[in-house]
Amino acid sequence: PKQRSARWISSSIPEAAWGSPLAQLSSSAYHVNNLLSPVLFQEAIAHIPDNAITLEIAPYCLLQAILRRSLPPTVTNIGLHKRDHSNNLAFLLSSIGKLYVA
Repeated sequence: PKQRSARWISSSIPEAAWGSPLAQLSSSAYHVNNLLSPVLFQEAIAHIPDNAITLEIAPYCLLQAILRRSLPPTVTNIGLHKRDHSNNLAFLLSSIGKLYVA
């Protein structure tokens, strides 16, 4: 398991438990917990800085609309895949370009 970056905001572990061993490592136990636990979305986005770049690593950019409504316009939100997009490789490459220029 690898130590998680301080920039990694967990949405599956309550903030009060962010100091726990489970929350400190990018381990198989963390990712199993992430899949099985409810998403603590509001708690997690409260920790996103005003000029941050969010990168949604999830199928179909499910949270992009919620992120845009919930975060200030100074936050750049980038998704990697979009449902029903005619060319998801082009969408991914476009997203990488947005990440580069942000």
